[in-house]
Parts: sequence; structure tokens; C-alpha cells
Amino acid sequence: MKTFTVITPCFNAAHLIAETVASITTQSLFTRGKARLEYILCDGGSTDQTVRIAERILKEAPNCDYQIVSEPDKGMYDALVKGLKRTTGDYCSYLNAGDLYAPGCFEVLAELLVSEQIQWITGLRVLINNNAQVTGVRLPFRYTRSFVRKGYYGRLLPFIQQESTFWRCNLIGTLDLEYLKTLKLAGDYYLWAQFATHADLYIAETQIGAFRIHKGQKSEDKSAYFKERKSFLKPAGLSLLADLPGILFEWLYFFADYNKTKANRKTIISYNHNLGQWQLPS
Repeated sequence: MKTFTVITPCFNAAHLIAETVASITTQSLFTRGKARLEYILCDGGSTDQTVRIAERILKEAPNCDYQIVSEPDKGMYDALVKGLKRTTGDYCSYLNAGDLYAPGCFEVLAELLVSEQIQWITGLRVLINNNAQVTGVRLPFRYTRSFVRKGYYGRLLPFIQQESTFWRCNLIGTLDLEYLKTLKLAGDYYLWAQFATHADLYIAETQIGAFRIHKGQKSEDKSAYFKERKSFLKPAGLSLLADLPGILFEWLYFFADYNKTKANRKTIISYNHNLGQWQLPS
């Protein structure tokens, strides 16, 4: 039986944690006993009810092994590293307090990740408001590996949504965890840049996760985020000029009707309703 590991780094998130944890533990893949959940809550020593609320839900969760680490940390990615070091599952992700997984998304992931060619995978880019109402949905055209490593996504091209991205646990070995835990804002992009050196990012035409937009979140400080990214990305330099046609091409198809174009879909996974199955690109 396969195991999915989900890590939640958090601090004083009592008003958000229940909905996030429930979106994980109630997944049909786990409640029906098709896979096991390894859930790791890395709490920074909260002074509110965060830990108690999460533990109350986790104690009742079927097919779930959970760990709660509650102690002071040096930020979100220090907390995330604590979780990554404890990971024993087959597939891994992390979900911040307030963000959500879509019902049934783990069923899709379990079906697709059977294919060894998929080392990491993402889905639709979905935004929600503070009431968990969907406010925006986009299907990325593709994520070009060299463009990921040069830092184009999030700046010149649409971002890679962390809440929708899963990877095989063997990719954790590609990370410098001691470096990762020193980052404050852009640790997600450090993961993507490292993973992109090893494998294509596949995109499933389905909702996997959702990013909640609310006041006071760290992602509001875009300038500091991009400044930190510069510390581990190699400057694009003159290669940016050579890459401009490719960047424009991705924007063109990002806004196109995917069913009416002949775009390069080598990493897009679609559901074939006639065959009744997900269809990997040939």
C-alpha cells in the first residue's frame, strides 16, 4: 500500500488549521483504505489552540499515521525541513494552514503516479478567498525545465502553485536541506529549481489544491520573495533574449482554448471520457 506524506508548517493558525487538516484526512483514498496517509504537523510552538485542534481531528482519521512537532523554529522552511527529514512515504507535498486540497484529488494522484515517468506533478492553479470560495482557475500550458531553473515562473510567466504540487520522495535527496531551512520566503521555488534539474513537471487537468488569499500572509511581500530567489538562481543574462520567443509562446497558449489548439502538450495529462481513464501524453 502506497503512502502519501503531507507536511504542514504552521504557527498560531488555530483559525485556519481545522479546515486544512480535514481537507487531507477526509480524502476518499484514505477513508476507503486504498492508501495510507503520513501527516506531519510542524508547529513553531504556537501559543493558541493550533496543536489541540489538529490533534483532535487526526486522532479520528482512518489510515493515518501522524506526527506533531511543536517547538520554536526559525521560520516556515526550517519547519518544513523538520518534516522532510521525517518523511517515510512514497509521495510528498506540503500544505500551509488555510490552504486546501480538493475532494478526491488523492484518488487522481494515486492513479497517475503509478507511471514512473512522473516524478513530480501539479494541477490547475486555483485561488480561493477567506471563505474558501473559488475566485480564479487556470490551467498552465506547460512548465519548461530550463525556464524553471532560470526563475521565469512567477515573474515573467505564471507561477507554479505549491498547494497543487506533489513529488516522489526520492526527489528530497536532490535538496540541500540545510540551505533550504535558511530561506524565509522563496523555499518553494528552491524546490522547483532543484526538481527541474531532474525531471519534467507534469500537469493534470484537474483541481488538486487551492491557495487561500488573505491579509497578512508572507506572499504579499513580492519584492522580498524575488530578492531571495536571486540568491539561489543563476542569472538568465543574455539567454533571456533567446528565450523570449518561448516565453511569448507559453503566454499565447496559456490564454488559448486548449481544446481548439495544437499546442505542445507533452506534459499535460487529460481525462479521456470515451476510454474512462486518464491519458498520459505519448
